[in-house]
Amino acid sequence: MLLSLDAQPESNAEDLSAMFRSAHTIKGSAGLFALDGLIAFTHVMENVLDRMRNGELAIDKPLVALLLACNDHLRHMLAHYRSEPATPFPEDAEHRRLLTALEAHTQFAPTAVASAAPCPAAPENSESGNWHLFLRYHPDLFQHGFDPASFLRYLGKHGSIVHIHTRLEMPATLQDFDPTTCRLSNELALHSQASAADIAAAFEFIQDDSEIDILPPASDYDAFVALAARYGGSPETHLARWREAGYLPSAVSTAPPVQAPMPSLEAAPMQNVPQEKRRSVDRVEGSRFIRIEAAKLDALINRVGELVISTASSRMRAKQTADSDMIQAVEVLSQLVEGIRDDALNLRMVPISEIFNRFPRMVHDVSARLGKEIELDLVGADTEIDKSMIEKLTDPLMHIVRNAIDHGIEDAESRLAQGKPARGLLRLKAYHDTGAIVVDISDDGRGMNKAAILAKAQERGLLAEGRQLSDPEVYKLIFLPGFSTAEQVSDISGRGVGMDVVRRNIEALRGEIEILSTAGQGSTLRIRLPLTLAIIDGFHVEVGGSSLVLPLDMMAECMDMPSQQISRETRQIWLRDTWIPYISLRELFSLPPSDEPEYVVVAQFGQTTAGIIVDRLIGDIQAVIKPLGSLFRSLRGVSGSTIMGNGRLALILDIPQLIQLALKREDRLVEQRQASLTEHSIALANSATRPI
Repeated sequence: MLLSLDAQPESNAEDLSAMFRSAHTIKGSAGLFALDGLIAFTHVMENVLDRMRNGELAIDKPLVALLLACNDHLRHMLAHYRSEPATPFPEDAEHRRLLTALEAHTQFAPTAVASAAPCPAAPENSESGNWHLFLRYHPDLFQHGFDPASFLRYLGKHGSIVHIHTRLEMPATLQDFDPTTCRLSNELALHSQASAADIAAAFEFIQDDSEIDILPPASDYDAFVALAARYGGSPETHLARWREAGYLPSAVSTAPPVQAPMPSLEAAPMQNVPQEKRRSVDRVEGSRFIRIEAAKLDALINRVGELVISTASSRMRAKQTADSDMIQAVEVLSQLVEGIRDDALNLRMVPISEIFNRFPRMVHDVSARLGKEIELDLVGADTEIDKSMIEKLTDPLMHIVRNAIDHGIEDAESRLAQGKPARGLLRLKAYHDTGAIVVDISDDGRGMNKAAILAKAQERGLLAEGRQLSDPEVYKLIFLPGFSTAEQVSDISGRGVGMDVVRRNIEALRGEIEILSTAGQGSTLRIRLPLTLAIIDGFHVEVGGSSLVLPLDMMAECMDMPSQQISRETRQIWLRDTWIPYISLRELFSLPPSDEPEYVVVAQFGQTTAGIIVDRLIGDIQAVIKPLGSLFRSLRGVSGSTIMGNGRLALILDIPQLIQLALKREDRLVEQRQASLTEHSIALANSATRPI
């Protein structure tokens, strides 16, 4: 919210109100547990936010930066009280600096809320300052984690409790007594000069369930009569007890009865009290979400995976028996297991906003450190991704974003000289595409300098003299270890120790990273990741008698191996008015040629299509992905393994790597053919000029 104020300070009413309510809630919660240091700090923050929402303070970058620093300090204080609740927070130099800066934005001297002495007790005959409070707590108060005494302690900070009466409503029989049920109610007299809103705010966490009535000092006698009648029993008994306790005036008013409004918690002025439902505890019957330990969820996915394998085995055995009833029963079971599989995998899917929400603050801080103006645009934050990828994807994205800010986007003066807006644009976009999660990190900066990349590669001996590379191949040089074109090393980037780690982390997630760049217009790093790392729909094929599995969502079609429309010289197949590259798995795995007919599986990854030649097409299966051992982790074209229904092991092919391998082989053959033609042309030219 603070970052949105920095970007659009003119449209901030709702955000300011939400931040003020948050600070107020933190202060009130801290008061329940007597966390004095936290109360004092948030009180000053609350004063500044109150002036901001009332339009008394102009919102500018220094003020937003101050509040961001206060937000970080507040988290630090909460962490301290979480680990050491009985130890006061140490007020170091940073704490005092932030308090001084906050106090400079207030029109009045800061009120030491936590350390203020309680109001003096009311004189015995004083009636003008005594508030009457009646509190009947909800029966589930204890189960929600609340202690009535904590509310009374916090109330004591607004004044002095000069009288209190507690009632305990016991059940008819001892067998009906439940120690987890709250049967308490309190009546108390509070001597205070506070407002009704301040007193009501002490009970904001229980206002929706408990019965709370507040009568201001010197209330009309009829208001006490109405309150006594409301809570049952003999009104005369209540009035006599209240008069004896000093709640009621000593002389009963003889004026005509006037029905004085009873300022209950709901009716009292609540400008400073949040109106939404209690946020700290959800009622069990109204809850829509539950928290599940990640380890339990992983165990469930593993069990479902074993269930998928067992179901595949049962299906195979049922087909071997040729029993139609058994086959039908197993098919029904398979459909149920498939539904359980999908539901279990959906439990692991979370919005990618868990990653995206970390970037606004980082972009703000890094751009401020570099003196650049950058607008961050988050698109598709509700796109769901496997939870196991969240932490592994965060660091690569962080590094790419830092590089985009440091190397990609120019400073304001350079951008204006090029006719660009002074504020640079950095966009993070997530979406689904052909069975994959795609994350684009784009900027409108200077783009990648091909000449600088090639020069650095040749300087380090990474590229032979005269070798021609395509644009994608040039850009991929930045993923080499230690590669950097930065002229100066900073604390953000320039040492060349990040992009190679980015590539390894993405490949560890069975993903691919692609670079698109246009000089003077910007760059896009596109990351493609599989939908899940646990269970996939696969297609069973065979090569040389071995079982292999292809991810079904990357398959476009299957067809017989064409006898005529194929170019073995350039490794291409003619498919519907276009040539596509292909790769033979027999050649890839160094198997001898076969005389049996072959088949082509047309696979698609992003905008790229290629053919994969196999020996046999078996059919659809559900594959539980098992990781490869350390000995096979560097094996190209294979992403994992699975157990078939017959108990045999099958390798899962890595379609993106196979397609890239097919494209590289096609380019190499084309280059060799062009080089051969060039040599032949030169030879012909030399022979034509040779004297006879």
